[in-house]
Amino acid sequence: MVVYGRYRRLTLTQCKLAIIDGISHLKLISYFMYRPLELFIGLRYTRSKARSQFLSLVSLFALLGMVLGIAALIVVSSVMNGFGEELQGRILRFVPHGYVDQVGGVKDWRAVMATIEQQPTVVAASPYIGGGSMLSFAGEVKGAEVRGIMPALEHRVSGIAPFMTRGSLEQLVAGDYGIVLGAILARQLRVTVGDKVTLVIPKVSVTPAGVFPRMKRFTVVGLYQVGAQQDATGALIHLDDAAVLYQRGDRVDGLQLRVDDLFTAATTVPSVVSVLNTGSDENNRPFDGRDWTVTQGSLFKSVKMEKTMVSLLLLSIVAVAAFNIISILTMMVAEKRKDIAVLRTLGMTPLSVVRIFLVQGMFVGLGGTLLGLLIGIPLAYNIGEVVTFFEQLLGFHVFDPRVYYISKLPSVVKMDDVIVVASSGFILSILATLYPAWRAGQIQPAEALRYE
Repeated sequence: MVVYGRYRRLTLTQCKLAIIDGISHLKLISYFMYRPLELFIGLRYTRSKARSQFLSLVSLFALLGMVLGIAALIVVSSVMNGFGEELQGRILRFVPHGYVDQVGGVKDWRAVMATIEQQPTVVAASPYIGGGSMLSFAGEVKGAEVRGIMPALEHRVSGIAPFMTRGSLEQLVAGDYGIVLGAILARQLRVTVGDKVTLVIPKVSVTPAGVFPRMKRFTVVGLYQVGAQQDATGALIHLDDAAVLYQRGDRVDGLQLRVDDLFTAATTVPSVVSVLNTGSDENNRPFDGRDWTVTQGSLFKSVKMEKTMVSLLLLSIVAVAAFNIISILTMMVAEKRKDIAVLRTLGMTPLSVVRIFLVQGMFVGLGGTLLGLLIGIPLAYNIGEVVTFFEQLLGFHVFDPRVYYISKLPSVVKMDDVIVVASSGFILSILATLYPAWRAGQIQPAEALRYE
């Protein structure tokens, strides 16, 4: 007598030894096979047959849904990472890392600046005067954040020089009342270099003719373009001109800081404030400090929240694919009731039946996850080139550089995001298989074969 397994011929002696050892006929076949019986049967059930073409089609759609969801999650997460790092790189290269202020203004700001720069983690400091104001030109009025600076010191705390598109900060000369505008603000006011704009601040001057807001005409001497919100609201003037306009006298509003590591600014600024307050005795007016996580943190938190919400929405695609797995296995269990009953009659345990359908569901989930990774990761790395190709092919711009801050879709692939996406997809597919597989294990052979 010779029995054939899937991969190996079983001799009569081997069969007798197995039976003597108490192994069932079904276990006898799997005993000498290279892979477990549950895996073998589960993979066989995934194959297309003439009588189950509908199930195979539904399985294909579930697989494609899993692939689409995984790939879309990876690409969108990478694009959101790219936007976040693009904003961080642009904004944090332009704005100071921190500010130190004092109620009523800082009087001896040169001495305070020297004290600040003595701190080991501080790279440089510079004074500023500023506040909200309005700019008007030819009937157009726009709000702006005007900042009075020392051009010779500004480059030490702010990397604005690479972003200048017209003119330079050196053209801000005390007494000439020059102004440097953000590119979007200049476009909204319809001004260019050489035009004169009127700066109106929220202070009033009392004259014999009445009460009037303080205003002064400034000449546009430069334009800058950072590629962020500052382009639409920022304006720079000379510190001495700001002192006259805002009536600060010999005081400044505060000092701007740049630290050696921007991610330590949240701890560096409080330590600097502590040092200044220790040696400060001018009318007991304490110093206060803010770092970039306070002044710009809301923007980065918004980007992070948007990434989370978009990822959760796209995860619904994977969830739909997981529900399709439930439908597939439920219909498969109904179709294979007789086969399950025969397997149970031959000695298969309910746990082994559960494993068979777990294998089938895991095959769809794991296959969809792996294919999604194979498609999503290369696409995420090259999404900018893909978008550029379609722009050239179809003759339109997804991001018009004249309107948007960027001209190319940024993308940064992080392995942490890839691992989370892949794990989420696979875990959802496993959870989707549990109930149908458990129902298959509850089928009783006598009930299934009663009318056969």
